[in-house]
Amino acid sequence: MFTIINMSEVTQSNFVKLFPLIKETLQQARFVSIDLEFSALNPLRNHAPSLFDSPTDRYYKLKKNVEYVIPLQIGITAFTYDSKRNSYLGTIFDFYVQPASFQFLHKHFFFQSSTINFLKLYHFNFNKFAYHGISYINRTQELELREKLRNNEISEVNCTCKTELEKIVESKLSIVTTWYLKAKEEDFLIVVSKVSAVCNREIEYFLHKIFRQRFDNLWTYVESDDFIVKKLSIQRYKAMDISNNLDPDLVDSLLGFTKVFRLIESLNIPIIGHNLLQDLLLMVSSFESELPNSYNDFKSVITNLFPIIFDTRTISNEMRSSLPEEKRWNDRGLDTIFDYFKNGVGRHIVSNSPAIEVKCDQENMETFHDAGWDSFCTGYIFIRLAHLNLYQNYPRSKSFVPNELIGGLLQYKNRVNIIRGSISTINLGGTDPDSTRPPYLIIESVKNKPLNICQVTAILGSFGFIEVKKIPFQRQRALVAVDNFGNAKKILNNFRNHQEFRIFQYSALKHSVPVRMIIAGSVAIVGAVILWLAIE
Repeated sequence: MFTIINMSEVTQSNFVKLFPLIKETLQQARFVSIDLEFSALNPLRNHAPSLFDSPTDRYYKLKKNVEYVIPLQIGITAFTYDSKRNSYLGTIFDFYVQPASFQFLHKHFFFQSSTINFLKLYHFNFNKFAYHGISYINRTQELELREKLRNNEISEVNCTCKTELEKIVESKLSIVTTWYLKAKEEDFLIVVSKVSAVCNREIEYFLHKIFRQRFDNLWTYVESDDFIVKKLSIQRYKAMDISNNLDPDLVDSLLGFTKVFRLIESLNIPIIGHNLLQDLLLMVSSFESELPNSYNDFKSVITNLFPIIFDTRTISNEMRSSLPEEKRWNDRGLDTIFDYFKNGVGRHIVSNSPAIEVKCDQENMETFHDAGWDSFCTGYIFIRLAHLNLYQNYPRSKSFVPNELIGGLLQYKNRVNIIRGSISTINLGGTDPDSTRPPYLIIESVKNKPLNICQVTAILGSFGFIEVKKIPFQRQRALVAVDNFGNAKKILNNFRNHQEFRIFQYSALKHSVPVRMIIAGSVAIVGAVILWLAIE
């Protein structure tokens, strides 16, 4: 069930005005769901994901990629619950964001052409990102900025738009000087109209600094997008300077979306995402600090920030197999699972399901790969999966409150999906589970000829998703990773009597040269010790 109301699109122009509403809504939420749109996915070719990746390998690869990626859009849906109506309300906030630029704060990042083309298919508004994106800095950058401000190390000399700043000052200084000599206390002058059209945050900051320093008791402020100067008495100027210091205002404006991130962190409510590992890494690096080098340290960082995380990709993957085949959803994609529960078999699979209402405008309704809408769909799926998980063990008439739904899914807490790695999920809160992937396979040339890896990959690729990797010092053999047991079985059966290739299960004891060398060395050492003892 849907009720369509309204969605808040949040940009630099309305962020300050909407922040009190955002804060109030998040504070009332039982849980929040999130989604991010990126500037690039995996831009570093030599750090591309692989079926051979251990969790540590995958974390390191994602970390290196995320260093060159920024979020373009962040969707957050806050879900509240009405027990009288057994109904959830999802309030969507769609944030366009961009890294802050000020003095030493510069972010180098990739725009991947494939990512741009993908977002264009879904009509992503790049102008809102570029012209109206909310700034953000992480905690490390904030501390460095505050330190430089305290030490007076921030100067117009190093302004990144120095020429533009000088032009404005030169063109307006004589006008302000003439006015100032004749002005009385409380007189004001509009110096720059529509200041946002000619000034970025850095230029505006230094305009305030320059005019306040050049003229005694001259106050500066922006009102209705006009940059205004006002002559004050000595006492009034001192009072204004204490209560309206430029530096704290500067830091606050550059923090921007980071304040939303910190607010969610402070609430300690469950965070819901769909296939959200990369989202988590990007949020930490963008709004908190640089990612740690250690995979285990990352686990500690993320669970300290967000103690309760659920991944609907992990939950849906495992719950799907418990359903009769004719009642399963056909794909792991967010849009497919959402449609299954909203319009398909899943709509009637559970009785007494709660109603789910959404605050969303008609324009963005069901626009997938819009971060706001995707965040709502993620939360919607979470509620439906949680209800499906519990209903079989209770009377059909029972309604479940949020704590019961979340409590029923605790086995999935902090278990996040890994796309095509050596294991399918990681446990952010503890030891990672054992692999559920099939064992590696060995493919070797029957005629003892060197293998053509591209040819082998093309042949085996017809059986499903596979990867082929060279084995050092063994040109006639290669290692094969297969994504599931069904495909591995097909490969073994089809190549049982093949004329060119022989395929069998990999064993480290038999096929790993380093392992065999270690074993051989150990045997030699043991033999030498036994011989020495016998001689003694």
